[in-house]
Amino acid sequence: MTNALRLPLLAFGYVVARIRRVPGARFVAPFVPWLVRGAFLAAFVLLLLWMAEASPQRMSLADLAAGKLSPMQSWVIVSGELQEERGSVPGAYRYRLIDPATPNAYLDVRSAVEWPLGSTTLSGMILGGRDGVPGGYVWSAPFQADPVLADELPPPAIAFVLIGFGILVLAGRRTSYPMFVAETPAEVPPGWGLVNVIVHPEAATSSPRAQPATLDRDTGVGTGELRVQGSGPVPVRLHSAFTSVDVGELRGLRSSEPALRVRAPPRCRSH
Repeated sequence: MTNALRLPLLAFGYVVARIRRVPGARFVAPFVPWLVRGAFLAAFVLLLLWMAEASPQRMSLADLAAGKLSPMQSWVIVSGELQEERGSVPGAYRYRLIDPATPNAYLDVRSAVEWPLGSTTLSGMILGGRDGVPGGYVWSAPFQADPVLADELPPPAIAFVLIGFGILVLAGRRTSYPMFVAETPAEVPPGWGLVNVIVHPEAATSSPRAQPATLDRDTGVGTGELRVQGSGPVPVRLHSAFTSVDVGELRGLRSSEPALRVRAPPRCRSH
């Protein structure tokens, strides 16, 4: 893991650790999974409502002439050069919308209101012309312009905020601080005997603070016994250069120290 990625993760873990120490956080913790489910469900509903709401689709004349308009879409926004056509009368104006970049394509525009000539953006219903034509052929389609230019429906920002909130909470539940960083150690003979360690229980346990303990490595190859003050011995499975790669450092924002990850039924971590 590079330092550029490790520092944001350490900062995130530090913030999560501070939040866990806020008074009342332990009482809220059991409801966090339901809060995340509610956020994702609300985001899903908002996305469904957004997709169900009618919205014009921005298209170019080149895309329309190529037949790229969806069969389910008729309301579009098109930009181009607007030219007046013969037969235009008040209340029933006729125009031709062209694009210099696509000289063989145009829209036959009908409008109940007058539009300024020249560079213009219109919204409205396109009628026909969905099959498109090969390059070099003339393409046109009737177009009923809206009285006012419609806007594209913006993305549901609240839904994205809820999704981001849920992802952050899920990531926070799987974050520990200080953070264990695995480092491959040099090859050395395995050690035996008693080692004084500091136990960092998981945040979900009833004793979230670090406690002094003793690790007895004489119980067998790859195994040991963790003795925490005030409780009975706990059998653990040691991870070292000879059994795994979970040997490294326990790092915080301002300090780090060598660490050895161990596995135990109550899910403690010592170093």
